[in-house]
Amino acid sequence: MKKLPIGIDDFKKIIEERYYFVDNSEFINELINKGEQVMLVTRPRRFGKTLTLSMLKYFYDHREPNNDLFDGLEVGKANLESEKNKYPVIFFSLKELKDAKWENTYEKIRNTMQTVYNENEEVVKKLNKSEKEYYEKIMNGNASQVDLELSLKKITEYLERYYGKKVILLIDEYDTPIISGFSNNYFTEVIDFMRNYLSAALKTNTSLKFAVMTGITKVSKENLFSGLNNLEVSSVINGTYGEFFGFTEDKVIKMLEYYDMIDKINEVRTWYNGYKFGTAQVYNPWSIINYAKHRELKTYWVNTSSDSLIKDMLRKNIEYVKDGLNKLIRREPLETYINENINYDILKTSKENIWNLFLQSGYLTVKEKVVDIYVNEWENDLQEKYLLEIPNNEVRSLYISIIKYWLMDSIGSDMVAKLLEELTTGDIENFKEMFKDIVEKYFSYYDTDKQKGEEFYHAFSLGLFVNLMIKYKVESNRESGYGRSDILLIPNDKTKRGIIIEIKRQKFEEKDLEETANDALKQIEQKKYRLELEKEGIAEIAEIGIGFRGKECEMKYRK
Repeated sequence: MKKLPIGIDDFKKIIEERYYFVDNSEFINELINKGEQVMLVTRPRRFGKTLTLSMLKYFYDHREPNNDLFDGLEVGKANLESEKNKYPVIFFSLKELKDAKWENTYEKIRNTMQTVYNENEEVVKKLNKSEKEYYEKIMNGNASQVDLELSLKKITEYLERYYGKKVILLIDEYDTPIISGFSNNYFTEVIDFMRNYLSAALKTNTSLKFAVMTGITKVSKENLFSGLNNLEVSSVINGTYGEFFGFTEDKVIKMLEYYDMIDKINEVRTWYNGYKFGTAQVYNPWSIINYAKHRELKTYWVNTSSDSLIKDMLRKNIEYVKDGLNKLIRREPLETYINENINYDILKTSKENIWNLFLQSGYLTVKEKVVDIYVNEWENDLQEKYLLEIPNNEVRSLYISIIKYWLMDSIGSDMVAKLLEELTTGDIENFKEMFKDIVEKYFSYYDTDKQKGEEFYHAFSLGLFVNLMIKYKVESNRESGYGRSDILLIPNDKTKRGIIIEIKRQKFEEKDLEETANDALKQIEQKKYRLELEKEGIAEIAEIGIGFRGKECEMKYRK
């Protein structure tokens, strides 16, 4: 039985050492037929991008003559001998080019180009004196930033001159230093460098046969690709080549049959399937390979990264994302405008871009496209409307754990358990006193009023949902009667207590907080929020009105 290639993305090693290989080599034939000049493939991390570029390298590189790596594979059945192992290939990855400081990231870029130049040192034989001096500066790490920005273009020119053949350029994870710059406050420096570096190599470079880049996001033209008119993009939205990044159903079935696990296919579908790239629906390849090895349903993919950017964006925009998260976790689609370009200049201020980032990073997927186009004048680009959803149980568990952490981090796990016990089965008066005590202690750590107040109450309502979702149907901002209740807790056991919570933020200090809490309670009555629970046959119903202003809160209730 073949070994499973966990963490191995070198195509030659997988084939020669007889690891299990899911054959996506038909991608090469498709690439040749389409004849793209410069192509960018954006997919979530660990979806086979590096392995695919490695496969391209071994197929095209003239330093691998007459290799039999592709015998028996799909691409090996096509008549492509005129292309196979005929070209100089430059292949490198930027996936490790991340650091808290721009100076260190820049040094890593310098080291990367040193390696590329060292690997192709034979071209020096055909260089003139000034070109040799330039080559030496790159190899010795003495090049200026301007020299380094031109280094990728120049090495393609040198290779073409030496071999008399066009050059194939393969760049893996091109956006890693850009994302690092965004997260660590050196975005301007890194984007300026990358714009000049890539534009020089990719724009009207007659030495290129073609170039393929991979990454997680497509950085917007305004940030990076301005003037690059020959760029073709395969994204999670347009889905060209969709079946080649990830595993299709037939290939997963074949793998499970090989490892005698086909009886688990239904469980595997709910946990790891669900990604839709164009017309193709695929499984998460990293999770499938790990599942086949460990034979246990676990969160393999979501545990391979800190997801710090995702968590940070969620926390900072909790008021905006709260309703959307409630929908998504309830397995309802979220309707929103999406642009396949990520404009990092406005990502922190444009809340709509959050869902776009989650989509491209693999934490959401497209359910279907809605016929609606919106021209975003600020970004000078078209946005189209889509229905988005969480792809599977593995990713859904990540959202739930993040929300639980918000509440646990604010209150503590023991206190959360006691608070929810009093709310659902105990004394509402005890719940009231505990809640007010928690609010007082929580906000004693913060000086700000509105923002932290909003964050706490939104985290509280989401935390109720994920902590009670097994025993309760928890609705947030749900239509009920003649209005929208903030939180509606409908017990699965109809003999248990149903709960309605209305939260009101007081905007003006002259009003008494008790009055605000009473207003919230009155709204429950006036808007007939009880109707939903009564229709469900719930006999015991608790109504709770909460009024808050910054760090202060008051609660009124009736049963």
